[in-house]
Amino acid sequence: ANKLAQQLCLIERQVLFGVEWEELVDCRWRDGITGSGGVQRLIQRFNAACQWVVSEIVTTETLQERVEVIRRFIRLAQQCKTYANFATLLQILLGLQSPAVSRLHSTWAQVGATDMRLLDQLSAFTSPMKNWKNIRDSMTKVAEEFGDGSNNHPTTGQQGLPPPPQNHDITTDAGGCIPFLGIYLSDLVFNSELPPYIEPVKTNKTTCDSLMLQQPLVNFRKHRITATVIKRVLTFQNLARRYPFTPEPELFRLCLDLKSVVDTEKIRKLSHDIEP
Repeated sequence: ANKLAQQLCLIERQVLFGVEWEELVDCRWRDGITGSGGVQRLIQRFNAACQWVVSEIVTTETLQERVEVIRRFIRLAQQCKTYANFATLLQILLGLQSPAVSRLHSTWAQVGATDMRLLDQLSAFTSPMKNWKNIRDSMTKVAEEFGDGSNNHPTTGQQGLPPPPQNHDITTDAGGCIPFLGIYLSDLVFNSELPPYIEPVKTNKTTCDSLMLQQPLVNFRKHRITATVIKRVLTFQNLARRYPFTPEPELFRLCLDLKSVVDTEKIRKLSHDIEP
């Protein structure tokens, strides 16, 4: 699980590096606007990884082997949490919680109590309740404690990324962090719905100052939130550089080119074939 988790960290880092801060400003990825490819590729990778988890389980025919696959995914998710790879952690958990997998009651009944307790803990940690409070707080803590504040501004280096951080001691288990970017994308979408201007306070006075105050006011709070989220993403790009892992070509390639049953209907059919 360790080697696999390490390669997944490197792949998610590569995907995260493809996100340009400019495409986050106006939520360009929502309309497929040119220049939003980084976010689109990140979303596609996330969905493909979730689908891969489901496919690996439902295409395993024997009960004991299927139980072992689930057990290994649970341990892999725990290792990803240890490495602060929140993206892969969510991908695995969402795959395990998908309808096609969660309905396999006979399979889950054979999963050991220790693994089920671990899964319950991971599920609680990644719960979307209270606006993803647990995982959001954890990502914020990592960013604030280990992020390099001097690099957390929208200046870019090679390929539109912030310049590499200087040498800093970091006490996370693997030195880096991969965020679950979906939380921040949702924040940006919600923020984009806020009005760009605020209606002025009406007054009967006609002084020069009062006339100026009757003009629409720029909603600086909206722009401040956008800037804060983008700075946080840049911080995570810096943190992701700190993973000390080395790519293992064959395993890296297998993790990059996830083979899955793309057809959702086929996944549903396989699930019902396993346990009618």
